[in-house]
Amino acid sequence: MPPRLRTSLAAAAACATLLAVTSAAWAYRVSPMIYDLKPVGQGSAIVVRVENTNDKPITIEVAAERRTFDENGAESRTPADDDFVLFPPQAVIQPGATQALRVQYVGPPRLPASVMYTVTVKQIPIQLPAGGPSGVQFVFNFSTLADVVPDGARAQIETVSLTPQPVGYALRIHNSGNKYANLAISSVVLTGPGFTRTLEGEDWRKTLGPSWILPGADRVIKLPAIEGAPAAGLTATVRLVESKP
Repeated sequence: MPPRLRTSLAAAAACATLLAVTSAAWAYRVSPMIYDLKPVGQGSAIVVRVENTNDKPITIEVAAERRTFDENGAESRTPADDDFVLFPPQAVIQPGATQALRVQYVGPPRLPASVMYTVTVKQIPIQLPAGGPSGVQFVFNFSTLADVVPDGARAQIETVSLTPQPVGYALRIHNSGNKYANLAISSVVLTGPGFTRTLEGEDWRKTLGPSWILPGADRVIKLPAIEGAPAAGLTATVRLVESKP
């Protein structure tokens, strides 16, 4: 995966919650942000490292959620702590120190298709003494992306339909494979009578929105108007690059 894209995906997975309690803003780093795990055996666990980059201790806790998407890319999460052993579940990290967190999948061992989770490192706000200073504290939650992938799983993206809209097109695609696909590193080739156009790179990612399509799922993507495209006979083919953590 290109470094620039990896950075943007990691940034999108990290969210910050603003609490009005103190003027200090405490920062930390989490790595890796995206990783694949196997359902059983070697490869079912990984070490995630949390580095406290500020000059005060921070307290963190870890939680797992299963991640799904509807056909428009809207995300839903459900608690999934029973599918993981997360150790330690809480930790205090001193300034400049790094805490190793073991993330091990212990859910169903026989998976017909890959399953997507988030493992979130949550910063716990401090308790301020009564009568102390007030202000603003930034509390950061970093959601790492954990995909549990059975051996040999692969994504297979098929075009279901390309429907003209008042402006642009609605492209419906389906993942008939048994592995998630990262559409952000794919491209779409539009062809018609005497016409070929490839939508890729930043132009494709801006129209795409959320980049993931899970096994067995559909996704509807709103494409912009394409200059020079024929009024009829236009087709779309997704050129998928295999996702790698």
